[in-house]
Amino acid sequence: MKQTIITALLALIAHCAFAVAPDSLKKDLEDYDYLVSFVEKNYAPFGAIMQKGYKGEYRSMKKQIRAQLCKGESDLEKAATDYVMWFYSQFDRHIAVETTAFGMAQGNIIDEAFLKMDSTMFTSTLEYEPKPISCKVDSSTWLIRVPSCDPDYREWTINALKQFDESDCVNLIIDVRGNEGGSDGVWNRYYDMLYDHPDKPFACWFLNTPENIKHWKDIIENGHSNDERVKNFIEECESSKKKYLKWWEEEGDTGRKPTTRIRRAAVIIDFMTASAGESIVEFVKNHSDRAKVYGKGNTDGSDLTGNCRWGVLPNSKIGVFYATTVDSGFYEKDFSEGLGIAPDVIIPLPLPRKLTDNIDEWVLWVAEDLKR
Repeated sequence: MKQTIITALLALIAHCAFAVAPDSLKKDLEDYDYLVSFVEKNYAPFGAIMQKGYKGEYRSMKKQIRAQLCKGESDLEKAATDYVMWFYSQFDRHIAVETTAFGMAQGNIIDEAFLKMDSTMFTSTLEYEPKPISCKVDSSTWLIRVPSCDPDYREWTINALKQFDESDCVNLIIDVRGNEGGSDGVWNRYYDMLYDHPDKPFACWFLNTPENIKHWKDIIENGHSNDERVKNFIEECESSKKKYLKWWEEEGDTGRKPTTRIRRAAVIIDFMTASAGESIVEFVKNHSDRAKVYGKGNTDGSDLTGNCRWGVLPNSKIGVFYATTVDSGFYEKDFSEGLGIAPDVIIPLPLPRKLTDNIDEWVLWVAEDLKR
């Protein structure tokens, strides 16, 4: 009885404190509470993260941020940034808020990754802007650099693979440094070329909420090429009471047959290789014996979620970017080991001073390694 009275008094005090708070603070608290509720309800990997034993840390984190906001020790931009960065820094890069503070925090992570690759980056000129290129490196090796998985690149990537097919090269380098993603469909032909063996079954799960269904409706409005499938999935979501629905599934044996066109292959990565850019890396890891992943550090870490959309906080109109699907691999991953996909082979060279549409030092080193 005594405990009940104390709890009621604390709740009353909190309510009264909120009632006398300035309008600006009320709105900030409303937005922060909305953000927390929105993420917990719609962010696809949230449930998996809680299942992995992070409930206590999460609850403490969100309460501390709210308390700082109430005391005036923080503002909404910092509160929203700190909250979302808890997920971004530990579990998944497919979450963000549209704030200056979040952009700066992202920049710090990028700078740190650059420094790990090359501690001299700030003392020398660095032209690191990968551009598409398809060309012969030497008599046995062909290079295809794919800096984006934007659907506009699909035809280009197919033509690049045709150029390789028409060459007398037997080794292939696929360079996805700086590739921040887009559509997985860019890689369909590449999967066929690199497939050697089946792997365990894979599934992509959609978190079924009214807010998330808008993602598929937006795709319909934008003229997505798989309209019928998306329309059928929308109907399934709206008629189902299930929390998660299977958007995509791949059996262990995909039905693909190994090809002999490629003798050896390499996928070159960096810390900016993200999302759909990581899909080809994941495929090589799971299905290919002839191909290896080369780099100096892990990829970005947005490989296990997807189908992202934007939400908006009601008062500040700050944008919230988040994933509506989560892959089965997310549930199996040990996040204490860090984000992203690690290379099979470490390239023992500093960061190239120039990476545009040129054949840089890393490509030359990998080409030699493929011959060995």
